[in-house]
Amino acid sequence: MSESLEVHVEERQEQAPTPEAAPAAPAERRRGPRFSFWSGTLLLAGVALFGGFLVMNLVLMPSFTRQGAEVQVPEVTGQSEVEAERALALEGLKLSKISEQWSPDVPRGFVISQDPAAGGTVKRGRRISVIVSLGAQGTSVPVLEGVTARQAQLLLEGAGLRAGRVAKVFTEETSKDLVVASDPPGETLVEQGTVVNLLVSLGPRPQSYLLPDLVGNDVQDVARGLREEGFLVEIREGGPKQKPGLVSAQEPAPGHRVSPRDSVVLYERP
Repeated sequence: MSESLEVHVEERQEQAPTPEAAPAAPAERRRGPRFSFWSGTLLLAGVALFGGFLVMNLVLMPSFTRQGAEVQVPEVTGQSEVEAERALALEGLKLSKISEQWSPDVPRGFVISQDPAAGGTVKRGRRISVIVSLGAQGTSVPVLEGVTARQAQLLLEGAGLRAGRVAKVFTEETSKDLVVASDPPGETLVEQGTVVNLLVSLGPRPQSYLLPDLVGNDVQDVARGLREEGFLVEIREGGPKQKPGLVSAQEPAPGHRVSPRDSVVLYERP
């Protein structure tokens, strides 16, 4: 009996639970990622600051320095507008054409005056004002189409111009002895004293005929027909023997080329 009791006691002792082990202390949180983020931010800010410093010192500051530098104004009076602009650009200056004026001494397109004057000191980048020549005092060619050559000459003299060569041409569009065109044309701006040539109308081109042999025809019928065509006809006594009332001779001779308003003489025997 006592042995069985001891056995039970030993079994209970063997089955008794062992005390649980103390929980392990939690591991400390890693701080690596937070350190890397702030380091990258500071590094990028430093690179940006250094880049801005380089841009300011190597690009912007030299530009500001040159812009504010003083240069001497070159002489551009008497030069063409293109040459003056090129000369100013070499000094870092700009050309500004403020007006154009007539000048009998300075050719058209050349600089009459400048401001500031040559030799002055200005800051680089400044605009230099210039006045450019239009040439000698000008005037406008009057419109001469449709007036007579004499009227055209008077109009030209009144405008300070001179009449030049007068050429003539047949035309159906402009009446005879009237101006067809001028060179230079009307309303063209030219210098005073310019020569203006004229083209004057001869009227429509006349038709020409070969005068036939009129001898032996009734002199009155022939004269009437020629006058209807625009010829100037005269009847005279004379010529070879022929019946009275018939053409005995003619001038010009048969086969001669004639045009309206030409004279034709008919002869008859009394």
